[in-house]
Amino acid sequence: MNEYQAFTDYFLSCNDQEQENIISGLLDLMDRNTGKDYSDIHREEVHKHGIRCPHCSSTSIRANGKHKGIQTYYCKGCNKYFSEMTGTPIAWLKKKDKWRTYLRCMLSGYSLRRCAEETGLCLQTSFDWRHKILSGFKSLSPEKFEGISESDDIFFLHSEKGNKHLQRDARKRGGKATKAGINDEHVAVIVTCDRDGQKDMQVAGTGRISKKDLDRILGNTVDEKTVLCTDSHRSYTAFAKSKKIEHHKITVSKGQYVKDKVYHVQHVNNDVKRLRQWMDRFNGVSTKYLQNYMNWFLILERLKNTTNKSVKFLTLALSCNQAWFEFKNIALNQVISRT
Repeated sequence: MNEYQAFTDYFLSCNDQEQENIISGLLDLMDRNTGKDYSDIHREEVHKHGIRCPHCSSTSIRANGKHKGIQTYYCKGCNKYFSEMTGTPIAWLKKKDKWRTYLRCMLSGYSLRRCAEETGLCLQTSFDWRHKILSGFKSLSPEKFEGISESDDIFFLHSEKGNKHLQRDARKRGGKATKAGINDEHVAVIVTCDRDGQKDMQVAGTGRISKKDLDRILGNTVDEKTVLCTDSHRSYTAFAKSKKIEHHKITVSKGQYVKDKVYHVQHVNNDVKRLRQWMDRFNGVSTKYLQNYMNWFLILERLKNTTNKSVKFLTLALSCNQAWFEFKNIALNQVISRT
């Protein structure tokens, strides 16, 4: 059973009353007017690293009273006003009467089309609501990888799924790359984990990964105390040398799996395998949304051993005040690509 199925099975295993209690809790969390424990959980997530302006990330802010029970602030950096909900997936949310039904559908693992049918929304709105939530998981990356860490790359075929103005012939049922091997028709994702269970998955770009990609994605999460285990790709060698970290190359093609009984890449390879299996259920995703699905997989990984998975899921999503802006940037890039 994969993580996605385990997550949805948790919700579906609840009786109707338990499901209603979960959804009511999530709605209380979003409303912020109830003062219940769900709001306290959300407030703790938001304030964990201090309040920042969602517009300019400044910490130079002051309280500016409350509006409908929600604390508002004034930013001295950019002179803009905002609230604790500004930039979250539910900011400026319309059709709130359908949100309860939509949450039930999403937590039940329904497809976008079925979510739209069950809620009476159009397919585009169903799509937008899903990605507003998924955009909220961008901040889940660990600050530092500790001790022995493993890293590997996985490739997905570049996709413009949903684009009605392609600059090339449309592929049928996914299709294949026109050139053999890894090339600019593939998108690389760098998967990293350590022995403490911390994980990260970041879209690097098209084609083979480079040292520059590794510097951008891993540069701030490893230090001289990190021991890095990877395959023998030269980009990892150059990166490890520049960061002055201990590096162990595992060459599986030559039958090498473990060095000194401790250095291997079996954990990250297992993550890569399960990620690919999990992605298969979506029958291909547009590349511009690929990071959102990496974030989704990471949140399911984090929730595997959490008792109240559903509430924690939305708590983490809503605690990010950049979700709306991330979603807007994706949508804007989509518009630009069509002009």
